[in-house]
Amino acid sequence: MLVAIAAWSTIGALRPAPAAHTAVVVPARDLAPGDLLTEGDLATLDLPPGAVPAAAVRAVDDVAGLRVGHPVAAGVPLVGTDLVEQGAWSGAGPGELVVPVRLADPAVASLLPTATPLRLVSATGAGPTLLTSEAVLVSRVEAESAGGLLGSSESGAPLLLLAVPRDVATLVLDASAGGTLTVAVEAGA
Repeated sequence: MLVAIAAWSTIGALRPAPAAHTAVVVPARDLAPGDLLTEGDLATLDLPPGAVPAAAVRAVDDVAGLRVGHPVAAGVPLVGTDLVEQGAWSGAGPGELVVPVRLADPAVASLLPTATPLRLVSATGAGPTLLTSEAVLVSRVEAESAGGLLGSSESGAPLLLLAVPRDVATLVLDASAGGTLTVAVEAGA
């Protein structure tokens, strides 16, 4: 019996120690550009040291409240380049600009989901023109009761901050200023 205990102790001592693991932050669901991260969107995953990306986020508290700059799949470690700094004007990814717009139909603005891809159309008497199918709602600023020159408000429409491709930003701004900007959301988005 003593021999068996001694053998078992020796085998246990010769076994390598369990490899150290590092906790990294991962999305608990697929994330879209512009998504605002909450603690419920995030989880931690223990990875062996060789599998941890150099810029991996290590604590949920470090990223809760920030926005995602591009799509990130559930379970993939978050890294600093996945995130954009806090603030309504910082929701654009590479090659994009954030532009302030108002839609031709103000009631539509309140129906738009944040971080969903949008198709922006300029609807004029000459017919509709697709400006981009790659816009994303970053933020919505509700209209104030008084504003504009001499305290009058020209519109009760919310101001939308949209991330759009850089090459169409001026077209989108022009359509907004001309009151012809409208939007469509992809089915299932």
